[in-house]
Amino acid sequence: MKKYREFFQRSVDFCSDCGIPIIRVDTVSPTPVPLHFDYEATWRRVKEMFSWCADIAKDKNLLVVWEFEPGFIFNKPHEVIRLIGEINRSNFKVLFDTCHAHMCSVQAAKQTPPLDKLKGGAQEFAHLLHGQIGHLHVIDSDNTLHDNETSTHAPLGTGVLDFKTLLPAIVDRGYDSEWFSIDLCFWPNAWEITESCKKYLDNLFQELGWK
Repeated sequence: MKKYREFFQRSVDFCSDCGIPIIRVDTVSPTPVPLHFDYEATWRRVKEMFSWCADIAKDKNLLVVWEFEPGFIFNKPHEVIRLIGEINRSNFKVLFDTCHAHMCSVQAAKQTPPLDKLKGGAQEFAHLLHGQIGHLHVIDSDNTLHDNETSTHAPLGTGVLDFKTLLPAIVDRGYDSEWFSIDLCFWPNAWEITESCKKYLDNLFQELGWK
């Protein structure tokens, strides 16, 4: 706890010095949870730590974004919504990674039963997070996990996500940043693939009438 706080404080100072307005956090611990996992105690610990992070970052006018994903605890859609609500800080929101959102809401990947699926998938997830999306990773999903840990970050246009409806839904629910970040985590030859993904987004934005 002490080392985490010290490192986070240094990271906040670094962001402030460099003019970086957002800092990312996650829950670190892998899923599925152990048999004798103390859910409520862990929930309180994460809530207290993230609340502390938000308060420290607020002093530097930074936004803290939590990147939820299948491979880390509290990966159910309604857990994400609940934790954001209980932390209740204006500068604490989620980092909405489209393939993580899909794998958490449609595949219920690496969830401990009972599973928490959303009929409307990532689009419904974005709807439920109205006003709480602070940053966006745009990437496709092929319904699989990478090494049975995190979501497979498939190049745009090669997976199952319908970005023509998903991205407008995210914007409609209050996402107003100019950043639509392409995330090719663990994808081979990511640098070369980025060009085709950028062209995919350019064409999609033109089709949607976005500048």
